[in-house]
Amino acid sequence: MSTTADSNATADDGGGGPPINYSDAERIALGFFLILIIFVTFFGNMLVVTVFCLFKNLRTMTNYFIVSLAVADMLVAALVMPFGVYQQVNNTYWPLGDIVCKLSICFDVLFSTSSILHLSCMAMDRYFGVCNPLHYHETITKQSVAVMITVCWTLPCFISFLPILMEWNLIGIQDIFAAMVPPDGTVCMFIVNIPYAYVCSCIAFYIPVIFMTIVYIKIFKVAHKQAHEIRSMELASGMGKGKESSENGRGYKSSENKAAVTLAVIMGAFSICWFPFFINNLIGPVINYKTTFTSNMITHWLGWINSTINPFLYYGLNSNFRRAFKYVLLCHKCRGLSPLEYRKREFNDI
Repeated sequence: MSTTADSNATADDGGGGPPINYSDAERIALGFFLILIIFVTFFGNMLVVTVFCLFKNLRTMTNYFIVSLAVADMLVAALVMPFGVYQQVNNTYWPLGDIVCKLSICFDVLFSTSSILHLSCMAMDRYFGVCNPLHYHETITKQSVAVMITVCWTLPCFISFLPILMEWNLIGIQDIFAAMVPPDGTVCMFIVNIPYAYVCSCIAFYIPVIFMTIVYIKIFKVAHKQAHEIRSMELASGMGKGKESSENGRGYKSSENKAAVTLAVIMGAFSICWFPFFINNLIGPVINYKTTFTSNMITHWLGWINSTINPFLYYGLNSNFRRAFKYVLLCHKCRGLSPLEYRKREFNDI
C-alpha cells in the first residue's frame, strides 16, 4: 500500500527522515526480526493451502474463500515484504531501478487490498450461514463463490497496476515527487495525490471495514436471538428443567460468549493492523507528505502483519483445520498414515 514519507527529509526540517544511522548490529537484528515475520507469514499460509489440498472434507464453499485469502497472504510475504525488509536495512537506498520499484508498489497495493476484500467475502459467507441458513446453499454456490473470489483479485488491479503504471497517483504533484526523488533513482517512493489517496483508501479499506462491522454485529445479534429462542422452546416443552436446564443455560451462555469473543478478536486484530496505516495514508497528502519515516514503517508493517496472523485467527479457530495442521506438522505422512486414514482416526477419537 502507499507510503507518503519524504525519504530525503531530515529530522531538522520537520519531515522526519529515514533512520540513516543504523549500526551494523541494529541492521542485523532488524533484518532478522523482519525476515522471521516473512517466514511465519509465508509458511503459515502455505500450511493452509497444503491441508486444503490434502483433505477433501476441508473443500467447502467457505474454505474456498479461506484458501484464496491464504494465497493472497502468501504473495504478500513472497513479493511485498522482502522489498520492505530490503529498504529497512539499507536505509531506503534503492539500486534496483524504477521498473522494479513500481512493480513492488503494485504488488503491495494488489495483494494487500485483495487480502482485505477476502475478509469481507468471508464475513458475507458467515452472514448467510448464520442469518439465513435455510437458503445458504442456494446463495453461496460454486458460481457465486467464483465470482466473489474473482472480484477480490481483479478489483485491486484497478487501484494498483493501472493507475500506478500510468502515474495517475502523481497528477498535480509531479513537482513534489521530482523534488523528493533524486535524479539517480536510488530512492523508491510512492506518494499519492489527494484523489488517489481518498478513493483508493475507501475501496481498499473504509468501505470493507464498515461492511464487516455491520455484518458481524448483525451475525452476533442473530446468534444471540437464536440461542434464546432455542432455550425458550426447551423450557416450553418441559425439556429445560432441573440440572439439565442449568447445564443448557450455561452452554448457551458459553456459546454466546465464545461467539462474541471470536468476533471481537477478528475485528480487533483487523482494525489494529490496518487502521493506523489508512489514517496515515489520508493524512500524508494533506500535510504535504511530511509524515515521519518511523510512522510509515510501523503502520506499513502492522498492515502486512495482518497477513501473518490471519492463519491463526481464521484457521486456528477451526477444529477441522487444527487437526489437519497436526497431520502435516507432526509428519504423519512420513509414518505411512494417509490423510484419509488420519481423518477417520481423528474423527473416531472425538
